[in-house]
Amino acid sequence: MSTAGGETVDPPFDFNVRLGIVFIIESASLSAVAVASLLVYIAYSAVAVRSGASRSWKVSTHVHYYFVNLLVSDLIQAIGGIMDVQWVVDARVTENTLCTVQGMFKQMGDVGVALSTLSIALHTFFVLVFRWHSTPKIALVVIAFIWIFIALIVGISMATHKGQDYYGNTQYWCWITEDFGTQRIALEYLWLWVAAFGNIICYFFIALVIKGYILVDAGRIRRRRRSDPNLDAMSASMSRSSAIAMQMLFYPAVYLIAVFPMSVVRWLAFSGVEVPFAATAVASVLFSSSGLLNVLLFSLTRPGLVPNRNPISTYAHEMDNGSRFSYHCQCCQRRNSGPSLPSSVVSPRSPDHVYDGLGDWKHYPVTNSRGEVVTLSVPHSPPSSPRSNARFVV
Repeated sequence: MSTAGGETVDPPFDFNVRLGIVFIIESASLSAVAVASLLVYIAYSAVAVRSGASRSWKVSTHVHYYFVNLLVSDLIQAIGGIMDVQWVVDARVTENTLCTVQGMFKQMGDVGVALSTLSIALHTFFVLVFRWHSTPKIALVVIAFIWIFIALIVGISMATHKGQDYYGNTQYWCWITEDFGTQRIALEYLWLWVAAFGNIICYFFIALVIKGYILVDAGRIRRRRRSDPNLDAMSASMSRSSAIAMQMLFYPAVYLIAVFPMSVVRWLAFSGVEVPFAATAVASVLFSSSGLLNVLLFSLTRPGLVPNRNPISTYAHEMDNGSRFSYHCQCCQRRNSGPSLPSSVVSPRSPDHVYDGLGDWKHYPVTNSRGEVVTLSVPHSPPSSPRSNARFVV
């Protein structure tokens, strides 16, 4: 370090450090482009596209609100990462207004992503495991609480430590300085860890429910017994349930991939361990890719969250010869109503159908003319009554 004007100045970044920060900026830029593009597409589809057009976006369940909130948080987080451009140009971090803004954006984005991810996990858990149906106001209240909480932890911290270097140089970018270690843990990393463990617990139970290993009776979770009804019908669609269960496990896995390396690096740094910059750079690249990973994950596993074709849908069922047959027809627009079934299919066993919570498909175990139990997938609207006996899969 050198001294200038009585103040300690860090030495300029060497080529390797500047290159590593460039990789972080690139990953943050990819996340920002992916998230911003999807937000613009959703806004265009929800507002500009006229009713009856080939593509539209509807808030069929509350998870859509949480998803948009997650995208906004991802965008704020990505913008905070892109601000590293200035430090690459200057070859050092300078404590100024930009530094303070970056620290605020990083904290707001990190905590916003954590709480939004946790809200999606909890929503999915209560809908699937406890068959809980809430009003749209609850989702809006949760989102409002998230941003009020973020505003408070940032605003109160700034007011309490006014005149102090609360947000400042943390070696490679700006964030909460090392003089406020307790605030680092309590006002950011605690919530990242809570979200990580919450995701693991929620989606682990969700996977067990989808696989049919556990049931919920009168609010109590228990193991499935062979004496339980409809076991044969559920086993007929076990392969599909296994695929959905594996998809549910992607959510905590992706979040841990983004958060865990950075948490380890930061924890070692907090403990006074000299962490190689290469480890910090790799962890930061993964952390900055959070927005891109979320866009890809939700677009692939929850297609109902992105604008899709509504007027025409595909009905698929297994034919007597085991081959897959698809035909198209106009979607029924009435709530809880569905199309007439093919003549080769006997009436569906209504207590066994699976509702995915996104307003996309309802999956009926049905009996064909040979007495075999197969699965019929039809498009549908969310049930209007919270007393529905559907098994929710969000």
